[in-house]
Amino acid sequence: MPDSLDRAAAQRAWTYFENNWNPDTGMVNAVDGLPWATWWDQGSALLGSHAARQLGLISETEFNEKLLVLLSTLEQLPLPTIKLPNKAYGTDTATMRTLGNRPDPDGTSGWSALDLGRYLVALYTLKTHYPEFSDRINTIVARYDLNKSIKDGWLWGSGAGRNGLQYWQEGRLGYEQYAAYGFKLWGIEAENALYNPPTQRITVDGVELMVDQRDLNSSGASNHLTNDPYLLWRIEMGLPETMQPQIENLLQVQANRYADTGILTAVNEDALDRKPYFLYYSVYADGQAWPATDVKGKTHPDLRFLSTKAAFAWSSLWPDNDYCQTLRQAVQNLADEQKGYLAGRYEAPDMGPNKAININTNAIILESLLYKTQAGQPLAHTF
Repeated sequence: MPDSLDRAAAQRAWTYFENNWNPDTGMVNAVDGLPWATWWDQGSALLGSHAARQLGLISETEFNEKLLVLLSTLEQLPLPTIKLPNKAYGTDTATMRTLGNRPDPDGTSGWSALDLGRYLVALYTLKTHYPEFSDRINTIVARYDLNKSIKDGWLWGSGAGRNGLQYWQEGRLGYEQYAAYGFKLWGIEAENALYNPPTQRITVDGVELMVDQRDLNSSGASNHLTNDPYLLWRIEMGLPETMQPQIENLLQVQANRYADTGILTAVNEDALDRKPYFLYYSVYADGQAWPATDVKGKTHPDLRFLSTKAAFAWSSLWPDNDYCQTLRQAVQNLADEQKGYLAGRYEAPDMGPNKAININTNAIILESLLYKTQAGQPLAHTF
């Protein structure tokens, strides 16, 4: 990393890992100081650790020691009878937990196909770059009945119902394809999710974008169009040519909003430092432009915020784009030096930073910086 700003950013982001790595399990907390995580979070932890190793933040010896602890945990990880990892685990004990962080010894929370997709991208990346661990990683993945996550060519997840698990198609345009490509890396192909998503064209602030036809009214799940899946897809696996207009227009519409309003715009789903503690901030969802909604669908327009992880990712993907570099400059020092990067800054000028500190922000910063040093080579592939 020749750039001193990049070096400083990488070190700040790595501080989160140093504070939140659990020596007994090798797992990393999803949120600062809370020993709990989903598999999306653990995917981020693995990819962030890989980036830190490649960037020279930790030695080969330390990286190997940490990874061996985690692999040992994953080899013995308690699984529900469905043979897929439960939605959440305690990172200090590697025991099954609910999404609300209650004990779930029987694994009644079900699984998330989207979370598992990210976790599979991470495991594939490790296997590719560190072949000495590939046999153990293959054995870990072989424990999972991944085909249970595919039905009729779509991704399926599950959750607790009154009479056991309930099952549903999971994922909307962007997230669905990102996760499906994660499964495809392991030979599990969800053809409809990959190649036949039901899309429609919409226009936001003069920019044409693709969104999922399946919205809250028609399907019971929102069709959030936000940055995360497209940025991660490109950084980690590379985007298909067919998706190139979508990511370019996604950037353009956010740059247009800044030009029109003076509000730096980089949307994302992320943790908040205040109620409701989690927000989906999207370019478009359920017929609305620029909605900010909680998990129950309630709107919180006053809590829109600039996403730190999105700003770093855009700046690494488009190093010569003025707007992307303006985003990066705005978040370069948005950190607690002892804890890592903050999730973002609220758009309302009197509200200041969104002080939530979590694995996804800090891992994606590290991934973005590695991508930048690799001159656009996706993380999951070797040179």
